Amino acid sequence: MSIVSVTARIAQLENVTLRTSYGANVTRRAHVFVAIADDEGHVGHGEGSPLPHFSGERAGEMKIVIEEVFGPALVGIDPNDIEQAHQALERALPHHHASKAALINALHDLQGKRAGLSAGAFLGGKLRTRVPVGGAVGIEDEETVICRVRALWEQGITTVKFKIGADLDRDIRIIKRLRDEFPSELEIRADANAGFGFSQAQRFLRAIADCRLQYLEQPLPGHDWKGLARLRGLGTPIAADESLFGLSDALGLVAAEAVDVFIIKLIKLGGLHQARKVVGLAEAAGIACVAVSPYETSLGVSANLHLAASSSAFRFAAELGVGVSSVHLEGSDAVTVTQGEALVPQGPGLGIGMPAGFFADTQARARAV
Repeated sequence: MSIVSVTARIAQLENVTLRTSYGANVTRRAHVFVAIADDEGHVGHGEGSPLPHFSGERAGEMKIVIEEVFGPALVGIDPNDIEQAHQALERALPHHHASKAALINALHDLQGKRAGLSAGAFLGGKLRTRVPVGGAVGIEDEETVICRVRALWEQGITTVKFKIGADLDRDIRIIKRLRDEFPSELEIRADANAGFGFSQAQRFLRAIADCRLQYLEQPLPGHDWKGLARLRGLGTPIAADESLFGLSDALGLVAAEAVDVFIIKLIKLGGLHQARKVVGLAEAAGIACVAVSPYETSLGVSANLHLAASSSAFRFAAELGVGVSSVHLEGSDAVTVTQGEALVPQGPGLGIGMPAGFFADTQARARAV
């Protein structure tokens, strides 16, 4: 058994995003999909659609790197040997985590299809068949924020994340108003995207101390682990996103007692294989995990659902595009979301069928071998 071909495709999709402390939202994004074929005609699919301000990757560059560097590094490897595939990618080129995530997730899809099992079976199995999901609201005026929260509430979404970090007074005012309007039912989390300095974050946490935030995500720059640890002393749980790009970061954050929550983004961690190692460390350290994939299609979302279903560390609602982006690749399967819960796909591999002919080159190569 061996990998015989790797193909990447880019699709430009309507994909509304959130305004954050990084800047304004966009309405169209390039999504990267890969197909990996083995010598028996099986094909696995993966998605690693980039967030350039996180991974430093853009779609066109990803396609070149996948087809010219990472693809050749994988050809000849047994698709069941995912650790060997991971090491081959690391040797071929450092970083490029979103590109690696697409490929590693495609191998999990291929592995599941070969065995007739879901990808989750190789991640530890399923603790649940449904994963609770939360919504998110960008940096908007107060009335827009309130309207969007009410719309999410009507969909059965009881956890909402608010983007903050551009205007401290506005941030405090909105969090307080939301808690007043939703005294107990709504789980509120906030994400500064590293937009605060320490004194600003301290002021924010003191001002909203009685608002019962589920957690504050990445209030400080990613490197400031000591600052994060100090903020934990104010009583609100702290989550790491921009501080967490791999297993060594996870270990360092645990040792520094810097955070209470790991934000798990597959495009930062290089895919399901390494992400499951980070989650295992979180399990041992008593740290909660949150699966976040707000701007991917159902293929990328499915990988997150299988991971979130595999571990008790995922104690909080996942963020998988609900109320943010309804991006969809025409002809592919959709993930079912009802009353605030996403159904974990049950089919082989990731459980998401791709449009017919989308990867015609890879499918033809697989048949030829």
